[in-house]
Amino acid sequence: MTFPNGSTALATVVVDEIHRAGVGVVTAGPGSRSTAFVLAAESHPGIEVVMCIDERSAAFHALGWSKASGKPSAVSTTSGTAVANLMPAVVEADQSGTPLLVVSSDRPFELRGVGANQTISQVGMFSGFVRSEMEMGPAEMHPDAPRWWRSMASQVLGSMAGFGGSRGPGHLNLSFREPTVPVSDDGRSTGEPYPYDQEGRPDGRPWTEASWKPEPHQSGLDRVSEAVATARTGVILAGTGASGSHALPILGRHLGWPVLATAESGLRGLDGVISTGHHLVGRMQPDLILRFGAVGPSRRLIDLVSSPTPQVAVGESWSDPGRMAGLVMGGDPETVGRALTERLEPRDETDWGRWWRAADRAVRRALAPELTSGRTEPAVAAATAALGADVLTVASSMPIRDVEAYAFEVPPLVTNRGASGIDGFASTALGAARHHSRALALTGDLSLLHDANGFLCDPSPTCVFVVIDNGGGGIFSFLPQAEHVAEQFERLFATPHERDLAKLAEFHHGDYGELDDVSELAAAVENAWSRGGLSFLVARTDRTHNVAEHVKLANVVSDALTSVRPPP
Repeated sequence: MTFPNGSTALATVVVDEIHRAGVGVVTAGPGSRSTAFVLAAESHPGIEVVMCIDERSAAFHALGWSKASGKPSAVSTTSGTAVANLMPAVVEADQSGTPLLVVSSDRPFELRGVGANQTISQVGMFSGFVRSEMEMGPAEMHPDAPRWWRSMASQVLGSMAGFGGSRGPGHLNLSFREPTVPVSDDGRSTGEPYPYDQEGRPDGRPWTEASWKPEPHQSGLDRVSEAVATARTGVILAGTGASGSHALPILGRHLGWPVLATAESGLRGLDGVISTGHHLVGRMQPDLILRFGAVGPSRRLIDLVSSPTPQVAVGESWSDPGRMAGLVMGGDPETVGRALTERLEPRDETDWGRWWRAADRAVRRALAPELTSGRTEPAVAAATAALGADVLTVASSMPIRDVEAYAFEVPPLVTNRGASGIDGFASTALGAARHHSRALALTGDLSLLHDANGFLCDPSPTCVFVVIDNGGGGIFSFLPQAEHVAEQFERLFATPHERDLAKLAEFHHGDYGELDDVSELAAAVENAWSRGGLSFLVARTDRTHNVAEHVKLANVVSDALTSVRPPP
C-alpha cells in the first residue's frame, strides 16, 4: 500500500495504532491543519468521530467517554489556540487519572517562530499534566518512519495506561505539511506519493503492548497488617479510586469494621456497606482509619482524615489532603483488600460494628420521608440517583455534595472531581452517555450554562439532564461570603443569570419539562429515555430555602441517632 502524500501516511498510521491500543472514539473540532488526521479517523472502521464546534467541549466529551468506559479516547484539534482550549480537560484528566489522548495538529518546523498564521508553540504545552508527550512529523521519506510512528504512539498510550507511574492523559503533536487532503496536488501545494507502508502487528495488536500492574510491596502489606492487627476499633473508608472493589466489604466483615462508602466508590448498595458515613463520622472515634482512594467532597469525611487519628492510605496515587497518614501505600484496592483478608485473623462482630450498622439503618429510615416528596435539592439528588441509570454524571458544587449525603444507592458515577471544576460538564455528561441508552446527568443551572456549547456536537447521544435551577451558584449560600459580604453577594458570588432554560432546550432541539415534585421524576425520565435524544427536566428551587432545608435534615439525623446506643 502507498499513500498519496506524507501527511496522509502519518495520519493513517497513527489512527490505526491508537485504535489498536483501545481508542474507539475521537472527538474533534473543525479546522484545516487537522484534515489528514480527521479524515483518517473518519475512514477507520473501528473509530467513531464526534464533531464539536468548541474544542474545550470536544475535550470534555472525550473525557466523559473515557471516565464512563475506562478506555482511552482521543481529542483532535487544528493548530493554534484550538490546542490551548484543551487545557481544562487535560488538567482534570491528570487529577483524576483518566486516559485522555490529545492529538494536536501543527505547522511544520519551517513555519514556526516566523509569524506564520495560526502557529504557536504547541510542544510542551501540557508539560506537568501529561504522562508522556511526543512530536511526530512532518513525514520523512524513510522506509522505517511508519514503524517509528507506531512505536511512538504505543509509548504514549502505554504511559497513559500507567506504565512507569499512574494513569492519565498523553499528548501527540503531529506536524503536517500540505497537502493534508489525500491527493498529491491540492492545487495550492504539490506533494509526492509516500511509498513506504508499515502494516501493524497481526491480529490487531498494538505495535508495543505495555504491561504494567505493580503488586503491592510485601513490606508495605506487612506494615498495614500490623497496624490493623493492633487496632481494636477501626473504619474502612472506601473513596474515589476504590473502583467498585468487592474485596473491601469482605475485608470489613472479616474484621468486624464498618466500610464507609462514598458516592464515588461504586460500593453503595452492597451488603454490609455503610452509605450514611457523611452523617455518622465524628460521632464515634476509631483507633485506625484504613482509607482506599480519595474521600470526595464531604467536609465531615475531610475533617475525619485531617484528624490525629492514626490512618493508612492505600491507592494508585498519593492522596493525603490532611497530611496525617502515617503510611501511604501504592496498590490496587481490590488486590490490597484481598491480601489483607488473607493475612489477618477473622474477628467476631463487636458492639462497635453493630453500632455503625444500627446507626446507618436509623439515619436512612429517618431521612426517607424527607427525600421522597417535595422539590428540595437533596430530594432531587436522592431521587435522581435511585432511577437505575446505566451511568449518572454529576456536576461539582452542590449536586455531588447532595448525592454524597443523601443518595444511598448510586449507579455508575462520573464526576469531574479531580480538579472540581464546573467547566465542561455538559460535554462530560454527553461523552459518558455515548453507547448508553439510560444515561442521566444531575446539574445546577450554572454548570449547565457554563458549557452550553457542549450541546453543539454531532452525533448527540440520548441523555436526560436533571437541572436544579436556583438562579445562581447555590453552594456560595453555605460559605462565609453569604454572611460577610452580603451587599455584594448576589452579583459577585451567586451570579444570577436570569436566563430561561426552556429556550436553551429549544435552541438545542431538546425536550423540556418542569418538576413540581420528585415523585414525578421516575415517569418523566422513563418517558425521556423512550423518546431518545436530549431532554431537560428542571426543578426550580430557592437558595435561601435550600440552606434551611439542609439544617432541617441535619436535625432529623441528630434526632434519629439519639435512639442508637453507643458501644461501651
